[in-house]
Amino acid sequence: MRVLAIDTATPYLVLGSPEAELALRAERRHNELLVPALERFLARAGLSPEGLEGVAAGQGPGSYTGLRVGLAFAQGLARALGVPFVGVDTLAGVAARVPGEVAVGLSARNRLVYAALYDAGRLLRGPEKLTADEFSRLSPCRLLDAPPSGRALARLAAEALQKGERGFQAHYL
Repeated sequence: MRVLAIDTATPYLVLGSPEAELALRAERRHNELLVPALERFLARAGLSPEGLEGVAAGQGPGSYTGLRVGLAFAQGLARALGVPFVGVDTLAGVAARVPGEVAVGLSARNRLVYAALYDAGRLLRGPEKLTADEFSRLSPCRLLDAPPSGRALARLAAEALQKGERGFQAHYL
C-alpha cells in the first residue's frame, strides 16, 4: 500500500513511504519547510500524489503547534487526493529504529521525558511522563529526542488503514 507519512511532532520534519524516508532538523520551522521538502521527497522517491493510497501523520507526543502543522497538512492532503487518513504513534516510529528492547523518549517541559518502552516494536510500558532519572532506568538502550523512522511510520499507517482504522488522536507534551 502506497502511504505517505508525515511527522512534525519532534524537532525533526520526517517524511516516509515504504520505499524512502527523509528526516530534516526543523526545530520550529516545520511549517515553512514542509511543502518544499515534500516536493523534493516525492520526486526523489519516484512518487506522485496521485499514486498515493493513504496519508498518515505522526500524532505525537509532541508540541501543540508542531503536531497541528503535520496533522492539518496531512489531513488536508488526504482529503484533496480522496484517500484515507490515519494518525500513527510517533514513539513507535522512533522505536522501530532498534530491533530489540528500547526506551524511547521525547523531552517535555519541567525536565520531564515523555517515554515508552518497546521490544521489537511491541509496546511494553507507557507512554508516560517520567523524570530523566526514571527514563535512564527503563532500558540500557535508550533513544532520546531521536526522529521517528519515516518508513516505519508508513508501514504502521498501511497496517492501520488495511484494518479500516481512520482519524487521529493527538498527544501533546
